[in-house]
Amino acid sequence: MGFGHMTKKILHLKENGGRFFYRRRVPDRHHKTLGFTMWNRPCGDVSYQKAVVLVTAWTADDDKLIQSLDNPTIALEVRQTTEARRMAPRVQAVIHDATVGAYQTADTLAIARDGMPWVDQNPEFDAQDRLVRYRAQMAASFGPHVRVPTDPDKRDEFEFIKRKLERRIAEIAGDRNTIRSVAELYYEFAQIKPGVRAKYRRNIARLVATVGDMPISHLTSRHLRDFRDSLSPEMLGSSLAATFTPIRGMIAYAIGEELIQDNPMASVKLKHDKRSIRQRKWKPYSPEQVQMLFKAMEQFWGKQLRNLPDERRKAVWMSVRVQAFTAMRPKEVQSLKPEDVTDRWIRVQDSKNPESDRVIPLHPEISDFPAFFHAGGLKCFETQTKDRVQSVRHNFARLTRELMDPPLDDPKQVLYSLRSTFSNAMRRAGADQEMRRAILGHATAGALKHYEDGPEFELKRKWVRATDPCRIYIDPGEDDDLGSGDE
Repeated sequence: MGFGHMTKKILHLKENGGRFFYRRRVPDRHHKTLGFTMWNRPCGDVSYQKAVVLVTAWTADDDKLIQSLDNPTIALEVRQTTEARRMAPRVQAVIHDATVGAYQTADTLAIARDGMPWVDQNPEFDAQDRLVRYRAQMAASFGPHVRVPTDPDKRDEFEFIKRKLERRIAEIAGDRNTIRSVAELYYEFAQIKPGVRAKYRRNIARLVATVGDMPISHLTSRHLRDFRDSLSPEMLGSSLAATFTPIRGMIAYAIGEELIQDNPMASVKLKHDKRSIRQRKWKPYSPEQVQMLFKAMEQFWGKQLRNLPDERRKAVWMSVRVQAFTAMRPKEVQSLKPEDVTDRWIRVQDSKNPESDRVIPLHPEISDFPAFFHAGGLKCFETQTKDRVQSVRHNFARLTRELMDPPLDDPKQVLYSLRSTFSNAMRRAGADQEMRRAILGHATAGALKHYEDGPEFELKRKWVRATDPCRIYIDPGEDDDLGSGDE
């Protein structure tokens, strides 16, 4: 008895000469995705019952495959695999011939140079067809088997064609390693602090605005020189260097992670800042100026002001007083947490660099700060998410340049100048350089775990209490204001 009447009951089970087969048509919409039109699998030398089991399982598997391929994302991935499998023998043949010397660099380069226009213009190719062929051209023309030409003209042509091909691949497949994305990876890897990270992002954004958010492998020395030249010709050398700091870091990270091979910054020259350190750094206030400043703070911030809410006025006033008697950076004051402030000391953590972490004894002139702080006196600045210091900086400039008469309007004297002002006052009081560095956060004096009872803390407290930025000495000597030029 034949099997014809039985096989009709099992979908996709066919019989030919007493042998069983799984034969099924691929849906038309998936022909190109899978690269074939029919499933045709022999069941082997098995019984009818075993063939039914096999065909039923294959049917279920292919039903799931068809369902998954109706997801465009999955279909694209399978399509790329299919096309790559088709192209692989030809690519391997080219690589083999180039390896044994049958091809020269010029021959392998021609595969991409002449092949790109053909792929670009072929009306039968969709994006996935082009992507696979571009990648095959990249493997054949620029793989590790190819020697980069040493002749300058040939090398320029080699690099030009490679970048054109890379751009085509990135336009279709996307490239995770763009300037912005690699910069973010660099920030995370280098553990760049949030405040510095925000500044770095602004500088990277300026670069992207000039050259575009291209794959970092496409970033050349010419792009960087164009960016450098697009910046203001009047920009000081120090500002130009600061703008390029995150770019240098990002490129070094990309080289270390093998995202790029060459350093495009190697031939980019930045102008030097010819100003002396004394010309570049912020200028401290003299004791006479500090007296005038404190008097003006009492006069204008000691009462209600138009356009300045009371809580903000008191917070600005307290912030400036704390800076004046601690040499803290403005950002350090605004970054304090409840556990950082006690009736004996202020602790600075996670500041500019590891050496900046320190404990500063509380100066008697700001003995009211802990109670003010723990009562939420500085919370009004938390709404300024980008720059908490902005309000303090703005109101300090308005006080010194507009409200005071005569004004303190030297452009080199700003809010940050209070840091070097306190440093100079410590020097005038007799503190040595090591002690001043410890207070400013340029060195760590002793182990911080001993700050409450150890001699280091007691010594620091002695010199902090002895320091009065208002005190005028007969012969103050040369100011050396440690750390006044840092940001």
